[in-house]
Amino acid sequence: MLKKVLFIALLSVALTACGSNFKETTTRSGASSTSFATEQTVSNENTAQQASTNEVTDKQYLFAEFLKDGTPVLTEDQASMEQTSYDFIAKNSDLFPSTDKSKVINLVDKSVTTKHLNKNLNLYLSKFVKISGDVIDIEEDNIPIGTTAIVYISDKNDNTVMAVYPGASGEIFEGDVATVIGVPIANFSYENVSGGYTNTTLLAASFLAKENQ
Repeated sequence: MLKKVLFIALLSVALTACGSNFKETTTRSGASSTSFATEQTVSNENTAQQASTNEVTDKQYLFAEFLKDGTPVLTEDQASMEQTSYDFIAKNSDLFPSTDKSKVINLVDKSVTTKHLNKNLNLYLSKFVKISGDVIDIEEDNIPIGTTAIVYISDKNDNTVMAVYPGASGEIFEGDVATVIGVPIANFSYENVSGGYTNTTLLAASFLAKENQ
């Protein structure tokens, strides 16, 4: 299921995301850069302000870019990220991650379960969903976008989600019961230890915590 090689693959994806995002940000600010080159009367204060704006823009799109490039890797080329999910994550970038459950819990569509996600994921690509269950696998590592955790959670319906959380997972381990709040990205399947296949939903996680924490 979850292997160290997966994070190695994600590392290369993260490098690509960082590079492509920088290029995109530069393109977005190209007009300002050209103006600066031709109008050398621009003050140092304006230059600093422009640099700050570029940094904010870069951070806003970083996790969305990472998942856009990473979705085919994580799903073994079974799926790609829809623009709806990308836009939702970029718009709410300040919530990826959120260590404060109160900031996101009121944004959750509580009517949505894993059964809904399995049936028609496209209806929920711009909604926060909350999934709780047993942690069946978890791994965490430091990559260029920062500390990132990948956790598989199996809920009471025996449905599975794979959550990518852009932060430290803390004291969560295999066998624990945890809750994840995030936005759905794609449905896919992976080969399980029994030789069959398990259907799962990839989530971009905003909040991740052990139950009763």
